[in-house]
Amino acid sequence: MNKKPTFDLIEGACLVLISNGKSHGYQLAKQFEVDTTLGEVLTLSRPVVYRAVKSLATQELIRSVESTGVRGQLKWQLKCTVNGERLARQWLAEPVMRLRDIRSEFLIKILLSQILKQNPSRLIKKQRQTLEPIVAALLADSSSTPVAIWRREQSRAVMRFLAELEGETSSAIPDGKKQIQISARNQLQAHVAKVKHGDTLSTVYLSLEPNQTMTSTITREAAQDLVLAPGSEVVALFKATEVMIATSTAQIR
Repeated sequence: MNKKPTFDLIEGACLVLISNGKSHGYQLAKQFEVDTTLGEVLTLSRPVVYRAVKSLATQELIRSVESTGVRGQLKWQLKCTVNGERLARQWLAEPVMRLRDIRSEFLIKILLSQILKQNPSRLIKKQRQTLEPIVAALLADSSSTPVAIWRREQSRAVMRFLAELEGETSSAIPDGKKQIQISARNQLQAHVAKVKHGDTLSTVYLSLEPNQTMTSTITREAAQDLVLAPGSEVVALFKATEVMIATSTAQIR
């Protein structure tokens, strides 16, 4: 039976970097400096990185081996053990189990995959599948407490992020696929300003340009399926027979 990784985020990131050629503590620490790819998410000092390296060595996931520097001096290089190599690959491929870890551990794994020139699509798909039941349970909670509202909005934001990361919300049309044509000719580009959920219906407040608003009432289930939240880009569709006209230029309340 394979042993599951038990190390923390810093140790996991260091182990992956060591398994891919970062062989000195100084090199590792440089990866987590401000303004680096990883440093944008996780900025670490050298002592923190060195403690992670020591912990990995204690767990026998890495070892130090002798090497010779450019001037012939003795140097020590960090190498992964066989078990360390396996656990590094396993950790990098595992989704996180909590929404709050998307901003830290999951994002670090995505950035590591990019640094190593690996395709993260499988990890993103596994992450969405892992969080779907969790998000569904949070969205089903109609409580109006600040904590419940925050959890629902965080859930929607995370699922939008994963969808865009996977390319589902990209405007680019894949080769060989045609854009869906809709018969409705009245179409307005808009952004969701606010979503107010009722027991069965949800009111979606749309922001149009310039400084115009529109509201739409749809089922709550539909709003949740569309993962609508403030900032979502949408298209408002409506029938010509249901457009009301007023002659006054003043805003109607």
